Amino acid sequence: MGLECSNKHYGVPMNLIRPSLGKDMGDGWETARHRERSAVVTKDPVTGLQDTPLFDWAVLKLGCGGTSDTGISRIIVDTRHFKGNFPESVKIDGCCASSSINDLSDEQVCASAGDSNNNDVQWFPLLPRVAMVADAEHEFRADTITNTNRRVTYVRVSIYPDGGLSRVRIYGEPMLVENTALVSHL
Repeated sequence: MGLECSNKHYGVPMNLIRPSLGKDMGDGWETARHRERSAVVTKDPVTGLQDTPLFDWAVLKLGCGGTSDTGISRIIVDTRHFKGNFPESVKIDGCCASSSINDLSDEQVCASAGDSNNNDVQWFPLLPRVAMVADAEHEFRADTITNTNRRVTYVRVSIYPDGGLSRVRIYGEPMLVENTALVSHL
């Protein structure tokens, strides 16, 4: 479920997980431009990505209790319909906020998403910051995903510096919880 985001100027994170393909830009999640954006874009010489501290984030809660210890096996980030306002790059982090020791609420997880000093939730990288292109589906398999052996219950999608996404798909072996059944939307 799409829980929270840093900027919902043109859409909400719940749109990112709708079962169908995006029908237009209004059917996705798009953020307003950052006022602090520099008129001159500088690139990181190592990554070739924009050298900017500006980003927006959305927290998504995985269904079926999250993934098992086999973690995430595939990620799809879709910029369909976003032609001039797609993010320059995307990064995806995960966390496991449910264990036999510590169960955190959705509110606690969301509060930690934009606060690097919050130690309640330990976010870890799944997809390093990667470049996006306009109006395209970007698929990432296990060879580009990190921490594939960790259990994940929430993901934080960060877009740099701002822009819009149509859909985000996270695939992995589900950790079924009691009284939960798998349901396909296909």
